[in-house]
Amino acid sequence: MTLAVIFGDPHLGAVECLKEEFYKALESVGEEMDLIIFNGDFLDVYDEKGADALEEFLEWAEEKGWKEKMVFITGGMGHEGNLLFDRPDIQVQPYVKLKTSEGKIIICHGHNIGLVKRKEETWREAAGRLKEKLLREGNKNLPKITKGDKLIISHTHAPFYDMENGVFATGTWKVKEKKRKNTSEEM
Repeated sequence: MTLAVIFGDPHLGAVECLKEEFYKALESVGEEMDLIIFNGDFLDVYDEKGADALEEFLEWAEEKGWKEKMVFITGGMGHEGNLLFDRPDIQVQPYVKLKTSEGKIIICHGHNIGLVKRKEETWREAAGRLKEKLLREGNKNLPKITKGDKLIISHTHAPFYDMENGVFATGTWKVKEKKRKNTSEEM
């Protein structure tokens, strides 16, 4: 049996990135895993800061002995692909397909397959709507999906589990912007 873990949206290089928490979470399971999947938006910036964040991470992963079992899925931050694709020492894919005793699982970021939330819906509803569209029309960036297949995304930055539709979201390792507090002058 193969053990896999999926981390979505680390956004390394971003000021808001929960880098220490991300590293700690990965460290807590990494050794036991056969496959470590990073589901898009691994980097937040493509400049020197992004390149440095990637290099630091890959050196750390190499020290841990995990580099060979890592797969990076391209995300919504188109520029991250430039840094990732320039590295022949890592696996970069548009999606990962797993065959399990529960059926087929497709892991993809979501941005590159048209995951968009309408104003009146939740991310869970948007993902369910997307899966229905994928069932009807398919997508050039994914293999053929059937109703029983599970879809794991991360683009939403909010985790959810929709067992009925077989759609799941991993969440993010980036803090959302702080909401402004109401002050007496605004009331």
